[in-house]
Amino acid sequence: MNSTIDIMENMPVSRAIIKLALPTMLGMVVQSVYNLTDTFFIGMIGDPDLVAGISIAMPLFFVTQGIGSLFAVGSASYISRKLGEKNTDEARRANSVTVYTTLIIGTLMTVIMFIFKNPLLNLIGTSEDTFVPADEYFTIICIFSNIMILNISMQGLVRSEGAATKSMIGMVIGLCVNIVLDPIFILYFDWGVKGAGWATIIGAAISCIYYTRFFISKKSLLSIHLRDMKPNRVMMGEILKIGIPAGLTHIVMSFCGALNNIYAAGYGDHVVAAAGVNMRICGLAFMLVMGLAMGFQPFAGYNYGAKNYTRLRRGLKLALIYASCISVAFTIIFYFSGGFLVRFFIDDDATVNAGETMLLAFITGMPFLGIQVTMMSVFQALGKPIRALIVTLGRQCIAFIPLLIILNHAFGFNGYIFVQPVSDNITTVISVILGVTLFKNLIE
Repeated sequence: MNSTIDIMENMPVSRAIIKLALPTMLGMVVQSVYNLTDTFFIGMIGDPDLVAGISIAMPLFFVTQGIGSLFAVGSASYISRKLGEKNTDEARRANSVTVYTTLIIGTLMTVIMFIFKNPLLNLIGTSEDTFVPADEYFTIICIFSNIMILNISMQGLVRSEGAATKSMIGMVIGLCVNIVLDPIFILYFDWGVKGAGWATIIGAAISCIYYTRFFISKKSLLSIHLRDMKPNRVMMGEILKIGIPAGLTHIVMSFCGALNNIYAAGYGDHVVAAAGVNMRICGLAFMLVMGLAMGFQPFAGYNYGAKNYTRLRRGLKLALIYASCISVAFTIIFYFSGGFLVRFFIDDDATVNAGETMLLAFITGMPFLGIQVTMMSVFQALGKPIRALIVTLGRQCIAFIPLLIILNHAFGFNGYIFVQPVSDNITTVISVILGVTLFKNLIE
């Protein structure tokens, strides 16, 4: 019996979840460190406008992640199924189609974003002081958006043939290169925000080189040869059907992030900078919980397909407990060390004061974050995309946008800082309701 199948079918549930989740959690920790690195070294310059500039440009960065995720999820799903059907030729063609399609789309995105660069930067909340750093960072990411998109999609393509370790190694190599280059480019060469952009691009390029070497080696079943670039209607339809919801998540995040920056800018650039720092600090907790949930996904999907609902329910209970423990632990850490964490990234009194206030508000929703994220991942694993989409859009759009408008208008800054936690709590309640209505019908 395949070792992975044996883990999901026979290993004690608690051990199985930990064994499946630890690699993904490790990858998420590295990703979180990367997310913090740019902010940390830019913050060492001591100019909150530079931190705010990167924070403002991030929603546009999420657009490239969204396109990459579309293919990382959609193509990987299609390729995995074709490999399972022993249709290796179609899997090879789908892999090649994805690689060249992402390069073409990335190039088109570069052209479009350059044409509308200034209007986009003004639209997402830049001020006279933050326009230049946001423009410097965005320009570099924009020029090489095809590399960013290709890197994300290749991570999923490598995983699609079961090479999860290779996928993680490629990601870690790129992130480590980025982390090493950040202080060199930002501080030693005094490139500031541009240095952060170049470090990001070079790290992504190194990852792409690693994945390319894997695909052209004899270890891979898939192809990146141009001769296999033969798309067909069924292939593209399947890729888009599965991938669009995944990509939409990042697009919605981009829109809501831009909207949030616009409202934050109304209270000053130091609030924009504080919001950016908080997003990265809280991102560590979110990414760890997400890593646990992603590790639980194959366990949930396998046992759902095998109709082993008792094992599935036991696993879900443990996953919710583990995720909630992580969420509560970070709530306590952030409560007692919020000001220190913000000052660690930017030593500016106005930014630190705003950041600490915002962080204390944000953690009112954090204890329940694990429930929300775990339920969203379970809905995806069980093939319930509508439920998963409701939870995703609930946090980022359905609850967030009206709350941002209403609370900000009614209570000013004090209302603004509670938008995300209130949105999270509402979405958690929705996810529990959707989960109860689903699982109560699962009978052995």
